[in-house]
Amino acid sequence: MQIVTESSTTRLAKATISIQGMTCASCVKAIETALKQLPSVQKDSVAVNLLVGSATLTASPDLCPLTLITETIENAGYDVTACKYLDSPSIPISKSNTTSTYKVSLHISGMFCISCSSKVESLLKSLQRVIPLSVKVSLATGQAQFEYQVPHDQPSNLMANSAISDKIRELGFETDNIKIEKVLDDDQTIFTNTKEDTGAPSFATTRLDISGMTCASCVSAIESSLGSLQGIRSVQVNLLAKSGVIVHDPTVIGVRDLISAVEDTGFDVALAEDDAVTRRDGLQEKIKREELLLRRRLLLSLVFAVPMFIIAMVMMMMLPKSNSVRVSLMREVISGLRIQDIIMFILATPVQFWLAQPFYKKAYRALRYTRTANMETLVSLGTSVAYFASLGSIIAAMAKGGNKHHSGDGMSMGMSSTGVDFFETAVFLVTFINLGKWLEAMAKGKTAETITKLMDLQPETATLVKADESLEEIPAALIQVGDILLVNAGGRIPCDGILWKGNTMVDEAMITGESLPIQKTERKSKLISASINLSSVIQVKATKVGKDTTLSRIIQLVQDAQASPKAPIEALGDKISGVFVPIVIVLALLTFAGWAIAGSLGAIPDGWIPEGESYWIYATLYAVAVLVIACPCALGLASPTAVMVGTGIAAKYGILVKGGGFALEMAKRLDIVVFDKTGTLTTGKPKMTDSWIVPTADRTQSSMILEILGKVEAGSNHPVALAVAKGAAEMLYKSSDQQAAVPIEDASDEDEDQENESRTLQKQFNHVKVSHTREVPGRGLSATVTLGDNLTLDGYGQFRALNVLIGNEKWMKENGAHYPTQVASDDRRAELGRWQSEGKSVVLCAISPAANNSGPSEVLTDRVSTDAATIASQGTDATCKCELCVCIDCNYTTKLGTVNVPLIIAQVAVADTARPEAAEVIAGLESQGIETWMLTGDHPVTAQAIARQLGINKVIAGVLPEDKAAKVRQLQQTGRSISTSKWSKLFKSQHHQSSNPSVELSPIQSQAMAGSDDTYRQLRPAIVAMVGDGINDSPALAQSNLGISVGSATDIAIEAASIVLLHDTLTDLLVMRDLAKTTVRRIQINFMWAFMYNVVMIPIAAGVLVPWNRSAVIGPTWAGLAMAASSVSVILSSLRLRSYRYRGINPNQKK
Repeated sequence: MQIVTESSTTRLAKATISIQGMTCASCVKAIETALKQLPSVQKDSVAVNLLVGSATLTASPDLCPLTLITETIENAGYDVTACKYLDSPSIPISKSNTTSTYKVSLHISGMFCISCSSKVESLLKSLQRVIPLSVKVSLATGQAQFEYQVPHDQPSNLMANSAISDKIRELGFETDNIKIEKVLDDDQTIFTNTKEDTGAPSFATTRLDISGMTCASCVSAIESSLGSLQGIRSVQVNLLAKSGVIVHDPTVIGVRDLISAVEDTGFDVALAEDDAVTRRDGLQEKIKREELLLRRRLLLSLVFAVPMFIIAMVMMMMLPKSNSVRVSLMREVISGLRIQDIIMFILATPVQFWLAQPFYKKAYRALRYTRTANMETLVSLGTSVAYFASLGSIIAAMAKGGNKHHSGDGMSMGMSSTGVDFFETAVFLVTFINLGKWLEAMAKGKTAETITKLMDLQPETATLVKADESLEEIPAALIQVGDILLVNAGGRIPCDGILWKGNTMVDEAMITGESLPIQKTERKSKLISASINLSSVIQVKATKVGKDTTLSRIIQLVQDAQASPKAPIEALGDKISGVFVPIVIVLALLTFAGWAIAGSLGAIPDGWIPEGESYWIYATLYAVAVLVIACPCALGLASPTAVMVGTGIAAKYGILVKGGGFALEMAKRLDIVVFDKTGTLTTGKPKMTDSWIVPTADRTQSSMILEILGKVEAGSNHPVALAVAKGAAEMLYKSSDQQAAVPIEDASDEDEDQENESRTLQKQFNHVKVSHTREVPGRGLSATVTLGDNLTLDGYGQFRALNVLIGNEKWMKENGAHYPTQVASDDRRAELGRWQSEGKSVVLCAISPAANNSGPSEVLTDRVSTDAATIASQGTDATCKCELCVCIDCNYTTKLGTVNVPLIIAQVAVADTARPEAAEVIAGLESQGIETWMLTGDHPVTAQAIARQLGINKVIAGVLPEDKAAKVRQLQQTGRSISTSKWSKLFKSQHHQSSNPSVELSPIQSQAMAGSDDTYRQLRPAIVAMVGDGINDSPALAQSNLGISVGSATDIAIEAASIVLLHDTLTDLLVMRDLAKTTVRRIQINFMWAFMYNVVMIPIAAGVLVPWNRSAVIGPTWAGLAMAASSVSVILSSLRLRSYRYRGINPNQKK
């Protein structure tokens, strides 16, 4: 019998897929999960790349055809543009088969608890063509957004505003501000990169209201006019809607240019209101409108509740029985029907069927459309039972011919006078719930104040400086990239830009949290929108406008945080809320059954049930109290309100929490923080740290050498070369008495690009003229220079024209460069080795006389010639015997026979210096029990040098950018405390499987590899945060539990991160963690309070304490008040976060 294995019958091949529509790590995981389920797919081979929009897998083309792969990805909500097996022809996805994606954003009013938002979310996900992963609903702000897709050959309005509104209205909620916009294809949407990152333009979408169009030719004229302009991506003009949507490059053509072009065509045009009116007005209006609606309901409830209270509580309970008013109310109109019953019925009926209608609608729609029960279900059941039980009791009394009546609400159950009718219970219940909802709306408005205050910072107008220097005041929405704007002292900066004219101090406290004013200098300093100009009148050149400004992005990120993935504690709250209402209903039924059975068995003592009442009425009152006192809203509000306040406070400190409650909880639970090195732990800007210059007769000659070094290096855009040029300029300034040089701080600024920086630095060196520059990658550069004065080197003569070599040690060896003396050689070699051991880059400078040198070179020529023959005769491997010159490597001694032998006159060390605050931050994290790691692609020696400075003991160096995510994944899998053998196994596998055999292990890794296997133990997965700033860090940021990008990060790194530190300082990591712990602690307190409230109050409402204390009774009315108070108390608890102040890290503080 032949045994056939799968490998013998199936052929495996690698497939590559191009995917559009991925925006975050969740998209990656969704696609990976879907692909891993396909037949014959090797699960370990599935890899999805968010950055380039591609995926690869290994599978059998026979068992897993390309059509199945494409269909699987499209069913997950993404577009496939190409799919092929590497040994098969590509099958491009034709445009006619692809889809267009549209984004819908809207505001939903009437959501009060987590079940409300969950219902809406479930509904939106169930709609046809909606991408489930795109649905986001925020309970705190009432905002919802989702995306849907339609084929290119079908109309885009398949999902009309009215259809969306009708579906949501069926659930009992109202919608407004519905906006549908097309999501551009990936080749159009470059929102993750700026021009500095990719060179590709970043497009903006502008909407215009156009009046005067009468026919299709008008539309064609406008589209043709706009389409002919440079920088226009697409134009869509709608005749019926009298509007136009233009996608354009804002750096080429701005809003005012678009308006002017349409006006030149002969039509009236204005910026669409959605773009012109700030979102502040919309949000504030929504909050105000909801508060007014609930206040109106409360006031209408009081119209009926106040007279009900006077009759039921004052007249019938406080007045003596002989009082004429009370006697009149007790008078029977017909047998069994009193005047009081009629009045109470008249007052209760409008409340039951009018003011309580919203509760009934939502409860009905929840049961019908989502098959769920919510808070409205409990309220509806409670009020209905109270109302109809009272009505039934009166009808029964009338049928019996007028048995004795009593009135009360049942809150005095077992005490004196519980009546058959308790209409007031339904009225008071609705009133107290409306009171609670109104207070909730007011409190939620307070939680949203952080966002509205940020919105208030945006100026509404700006002063434009025209070409003729005249001034014009324009709306801030019409600012274009490149505009020059005038800002008076005390005014706010209207957009992001560069200080174009003037010098000033700027207050950025409300944006970045920086407490002290910041000095800004002309043509160099960046300005942030909404910051305050303190000192003098300035001019600002706009660089980012509209939704691209720092302030707009902060506001958007804070709002998006409310609809972010839920933290584990939030998910637990959702699970509890999902079963809460059914459980309460069951408890209410059990309460009713328990008291009813006890009454039927005569187990209820005499005097507990008021005279004239039956035990089933007595049992009903307890059941109603259980229904009413239960509060799912408190559970639903515990997290969203705290997250909104917490993320708002974080924004004030310059920390953007994009990940909402999930990011905050991950920050609180951190086990490991992994740092990228360059630009994160270091400044990312190399600096010259050490230097040696050949001894000269006077300071002027040393300055000449510095000018040679700086001038030649300033001609390169390489970061190390620019660092050397900066260092030379700084040394020249400090040592020179003349004013030829200016301070290095004024010479260049970190905001300038490298080309401008190079040009600026070259102006620092006035006595050197450079020609014939040649740069050799990986080595250095050579140049010919002419000096303004002779350079005199003691013992070597004078030089006017020189050949200059600047580069690394290898470059010097290849050109036969040598030190002046044996002593200098020994000292310099030792110094060079020390610098290299510290992880610094070494740059050497050598000179030789040029052909047109006007100064004498005979001394140098004679000395070299004297020893050249001797050295050459010894062979290239012989040890150099020179006394007057020392070769940098005797393998190249034969080159010394030439006259123009290079002489090393300087060597410097360049290093990317550690951030000044980095060591303190590392110590602060370690003091809290958090492990700190360095993950870098740099050489292990360099990485270890920086790690030693900062106190980081765990270093992974020499990692390729594409492998960083894998290292983070391995750290997550190893657990919180990595034992020696665990470490050993981890890095042994890394070392043997590495695709880059040149990667070296750090000393710590080598030590770990020598460990024994005796200490292995299974550990839980670790919570890992990745802190980075570059494009190469973004996969690791997405892989980590918590991605954190610093203020200088690229846009794509910011997009991949869950938390963004606006300040370019690591100190905010400590602030972020402290605030996260405080916020999560508040969420836990809220959940504990809400949970304990229900655990304690529901049994009390059910009457479990009555056998021991007959006064321990909570009637339905007071139960409703307690329920409302519990929700308000949770919101007030969240508002306490507004008093948060960061006070530093306690060294003894642990997790």
